Formats: sequence, structure tokens, C-alpha cells
Amino acid sequence: MTLNPYRAPHLPARPPVAAAFESRDRPVAAMPPAAAHPTRRVQRVRSGIWAALSGHGLAVTLPLLPAVLAGEPGTVYVVTGVVAQLLLAAAVVALGIARTVRRDGANGVGLVIGWIAGVPIAAVAAIAVLIGLTAS
Repeated sequence: MTLNPYRAPHLPARPPVAAAFESRDRPVAAMPPAAAHPTRRVQRVRSGIWAALSGHGLAVTLPLLPAVLAGEPGTVYVVTGVVAQLLLAAAVVALGIARTVRRDGANGVGLVIGWIAGVPIAAVAAIAVLIGLTAS
């Protein structure tokens, strides 16, 4: 068998430069198992969900004050409740964009998930409060 002149020569097992980058003084720290604790991203998504759900809670309860003080509590509660939900939607969009620009998209995703999940819950709660306001 003859040698092929177009073939690259065989390299030694370790390149000689690799020894300069190895540190034998420090021990290599073992990584903790991934299942030991939730990652930071999951925590940020959860915090966004809870922030949006608490915003829905405020949007349902804050309109109670002007509704109780007004002559027609049902109409005032519906108008202020719709305004509060629109403000909450605008805040979620603004915070989601701001978080994404700051490279924290997990919190923005959590805000959107929490807002979408909270809409039916807030609607049912607002209807229950409206029935309670108009019944008395």
C-alpha cells in the first residue's frame, strides 16, 4: 500500500496546545441534578401568571367602591369593570413587551398565560358581584 500524498497527516492523541488550557489545581465542581429545583425560567413564568391573576382580582374588586357610592350600582360597576379590564390588558401588553426587550421573555409569557386564564374566572366573579349589587 502506498501513501496518499493528498491525505492529511495523523494528529497525535492530544494536541500540544491543550495542556496549556487545562488546570490541574482546581477540582471540577459537579453540577446539581436538574430535577432538584425548578429552573429560574419556570419561576419567572409562574410569577408572571400570579401577577396577572392578582391584576384580575384587583380589576374585579376595585370597581366596587364607586359602584357602592353611586345611585345605580350595576351600571357603574359594569362600566368601571370594563375600564379596569382594558387597563389590565394594556398593562399586560406593555409589561410583556418591556420584559421581552430586557431579555426576560419568561415573565412576559407568564403574564399572557395568567391574563388569558384569568379572563373567564374574572368574568364569572364579576357577574356574581353584579348580581349581588343589583339584588340589594
